[in-house]
Amino acid sequence: MRFGIAYNIDYHEEIHGSPNEYLNHIIDESVRLEELGYDTVWFAEHHSAGYSFGNPAVIAAAVASRTSRIRIGIGVSLLPLHHPIKLAEEYGLVDAISNGRLEFGIGRGYMKKEYDWMGIPFEESHSRYHEATDFITQAWMSNGEPMSFHGKHFHVDDYRYFPRPTQQPHPAIYASASATPESFRWAAEKGLNLGTALFVPDHDLVANNIQSYRNMLAEYGFDPATREVCGITQMFCAQDNDEAVRDGSLYATNYYRFFSGLSGGDHFFRTATGESMNDGDCAFFGNPDNLIPRLQRMRDRMGMDLLLMEVAQGSAAPEKVQSAVTLFAQEVLPAFREQSASARAA
Repeated sequence: MRFGIAYNIDYHEEIHGSPNEYLNHIIDESVRLEELGYDTVWFAEHHSAGYSFGNPAVIAAAVASRTSRIRIGIGVSLLPLHHPIKLAEEYGLVDAISNGRLEFGIGRGYMKKEYDWMGIPFEESHSRYHEATDFITQAWMSNGEPMSFHGKHFHVDDYRYFPRPTQQPHPAIYASASATPESFRWAAEKGLNLGTALFVPDHDLVANNIQSYRNMLAEYGFDPATREVCGITQMFCAQDNDEAVRDGSLYATNYYRFFSGLSGGDHFFRTATGESMNDGDCAFFGNPDNLIPRLQRMRDRMGMDLLLMEVAQGSAAPEKVQSAVTLFAQEVLPAFREQSASARAA
């Protein structure tokens, strides 16, 4: 299983300093993640102040310019909110300047007000999402030859795409799916990698949907072994287990309340607590000895290939985040690296 850190930011000026200080800290920390041995770092898109990045391609490019190995993910690009020419060019450029390190997560988003701000009907989100995916894939595979595209929303003639992505035939695409079976089916039908949420309380539902996705890949003619399942959840690690659970639960609960306020309505995260999520293995707070077997069980049950972790969101000081990701890298990652090496040898 690969491991990465996902930034879905929750900015607080009194804790993080100015926006300039906070964003540069994230870039510096991403460089440190490469040094610590993490496989990938992902950046999310949203358009509500203080929550995620309005244009993740910008910070992805900044991190690409200062790193050489760690893969750079987008988790996720909200395809329906943009013209696909813009997205194909922006993220193709990230792949080119990073020398082929882009991992492109895609989704529709859940915040209707973002659609309202952009002047895009929310009821068109599915069709725009699917159509934009087809356009971006076609553009990335066009090799600069003139292409035309005619769909319900986008009509393009004699378009020449540039730059050619370094990864061929195109960068890996991870389609979002959480609970709706149709989302898992569409990802399988297109032969895309899968991105899902592990902080869903019904683990049987998640596991069954992942297995259905793998089965459907084979039905549609794709080898499931060549596609990744990526899951995201919250993590906090400290040497003292009680401290890790206490602090991780506090930060997660803060973040859940912030998240529910953004999404609105009678949302699960209005009442969820970090402690209850940790008890149910929907989030992972603990010391290394606690986290290793729990993550192994999750990996084996879900068939997880890539774990993305949101670390200490919810008003945590930067030094708390840095401490958690450093300890995890030093004492948890090696256990999984050794298992992978043993499996390859066997």
